[in-house]
Amino acid sequence: MSDVIDFNELKNKVRDKDIDDFENYIFTLYSKMGQGTETIASINRAVMEYMQKNNISMEKFMEIQNKLMERYGVSMADVESQYNLTNNPEYEKYRKQLGFTEKYKGKIKDFKGFSYEIRNDRNQVSIYLDGTTVILTSATRVDLSDNELNEFLVSYKKLLEDQKLKIKISEQYTEYDY
Repeated sequence: MSDVIDFNELKNKVRDKDIDDFENYIFTLYSKMGQGTETIASINRAVMEYMQKNNISMEKFMEIQNKLMERYGVSMADVESQYNLTNNPEYEKYRKQLGFTEKYKGKIKDFKGFSYEIRNDRNQVSIYLDGTTVILTSATRVDLSDNELNEFLVSYKKLLEDQKLKIKISEQYTEYDY
């Protein structure tokens, strides 16, 4: 009874069927790219959707890729040495980022927006813009009657063709190094 079943290990175990299915899927995508109906970006999206649909973790995906490359006579060690990936800090950073996003997938959202700061006699505020969401943060109280702040918000609203903005205020926050 001392044997413990590691379900993560079973879930991430790569079988020949996994490799065959992925290989067929990739060939289908590349065929569509050859016909001009797919782009590199759409293939990347499709692979991520395939991983999610088939509940494939990043660890298992990397193993499937390695075994698929071995089928065609290419080893990951050769690729790492050719592209100097073994001691490359950017590659390590990328791998850590993939691990982080894999761990929190479904809960973490990529933020693409703008940030702006107002530093005047009325406010010391940082502004983060993401679509119609506006986040105002300040270590002090935010003065909403500040003309510079209001002019900025009106300009941003015009940029969004007068859509209603959702303003979120985080003021008098505590800041510390962790």
